[in-house]
Amino acid sequence: MSVICPNCEQETHGNDCQWCHYPLIGKKAGKPSSIQLATATKTDDVDSDPKRFSVKKTLSWVVSGLLVAVIGFFGFIYLSPNHNVYMVRSESMKPAIKLGDIIITGPMGGSLHGEIKPDTIITYERGKELITHRVVSIDGDVLVTRGDNTEEPDPWKVTMSDVQGVYMLKIPFVGYALSFIQSRVGWFVAIILPAAVLVGLMVKEIIKEAFREDYDVALEQGKV
Repeated sequence: MSVICPNCEQETHGNDCQWCHYPLIGKKAGKPSSIQLATATKTDDVDSDPKRFSVKKTLSWVVSGLLVAVIGFFGFIYLSPNHNVYMVRSESMKPAIKLGDIIITGPMGGSLHGEIKPDTIITYERGKELITHRVVSIDGDVLVTRGDNTEEPDPWKVTMSDVQGVYMLKIPFVGYALSFIQSRVGWFVAIILPAAVLVGLMVKEIIKEAFREDYDVALEQGKV
């Protein structure tokens, strides 16, 4: 009968674990302990359905791959001097871009969006303010811009040197989450609470390991 070794958690059989040589039964016991039987039964139930195990493994790989791709993408954006991430703080570009969206911009003349032309969405600097609007027309080095949610063009002069980036894509509503995290309650929910849960799990593992040591001593003395 196969059992799960409580020391290395590998499936094995016999009196000693074939992997770590851990003693599996006591001096007087003729069968695996109740802890080993419960662990083996639970593992056998999972392994008895290979399709379920395969689906679970595939989903795990897919989720891991998506996480790696997302982290790699944002890592590239963060490290690239020609790409930036901005949070939209107005509704002047509705419905294309909404309040609370996060937008990602790239350099002028980039391979993904080409040169600036009418209908291109750009982010430009006006004083200390960043504005994301659509280009209506171009007259030499001067751009006429307008928000999609406004009827009149912007009354100020925008030049090519004012442009900080060309719109690439948006991530809807993420800005709300970032604003929430920056608040006191959001800091507690997003940072402090998960940290407390992590510490609790670590304490749980320490206590579990302490009881396992007591179990090992009892096993060696033939009390289990």
